[in-house]
Amino acid sequence: MTETLKKTRSEFGLSLFVIIISGTSASLLIFPPLGIVSYLGFTYGAIIPSIITIFAIGIIFRKKFARLSNGIFAGMVSGAIATFALEAVRIPGYMFLRWIPMDSMISLPGLLVTGKISSLMEVKKVVMSSGIPMHLYHAPLEPFMAGALWHFWNGASFGVIYCIILGRAKWFYGMIFAAAIEMGMMLAPYMVMMKGPFGVNYMDGYNLFVITMAAHLVFGSVLGIMAKKLVKEGGSIATLRHKQG
Repeated sequence: MTETLKKTRSEFGLSLFVIIISGTSASLLIFPPLGIVSYLGFTYGAIIPSIITIFAIGIIFRKKFARLSNGIFAGMVSGAIATFALEAVRIPGYMFLRWIPMDSMISLPGLLVTGKISSLMEVKKVVMSSGIPMHLYHAPLEPFMAGALWHFWNGASFGVIYCIILGRAKWFYGMIFAAAIEMGMMLAPYMVMMKGPFGVNYMDGYNLFVITMAAHLVFGSVLGIMAKKLVKEGGSIATLRHKQG
């Protein structure tokens, strides 16, 4: 086996590893709601270590695996910026239209990851009855900051996945990618336990799905455009796969 082939296979394997651990943040909506691990335990035992690892790989291998390093940091930037675009739809969706029942992507996760609430089952008992703020404009500072960091890192990590897998793909691939994320989110235990699959137990049954899908399509379009600008030529993992033969 030539040195070039060894290097290519090593980069391919490391790229797959980064893709897998980049999904750790979003797994907050899967494993803790099922009772497999506590929210606080998942934050400190999985999310924070995964963030450190992804940054470390991007920095340590910036010369040896420049394609991968570029995909990581281009993805972080693209995903974070795309999350701001998503917020332009999501925030009005719950603050004015009420098509989203609460600030479910910043305030609620913030309360969960900081241990202010230990389970989704407490939401109705504690949040709805005790008056713990569930809106951006008067959320407690600590949960708000923690929730915002989780939310924007979540967007950044999806950007990493997109940039490593698809690289400089056509911009509308980002919309397809984001639509797939939305479908997964609508079937996540977090959603099913709160409002039913696709939010069917909220308002008219379609409101939550429609507004969040719109937000994710905006996210995907911006992600696709940014990735096309920031990812270098040949940045897709498919390029490595092709080199392996």
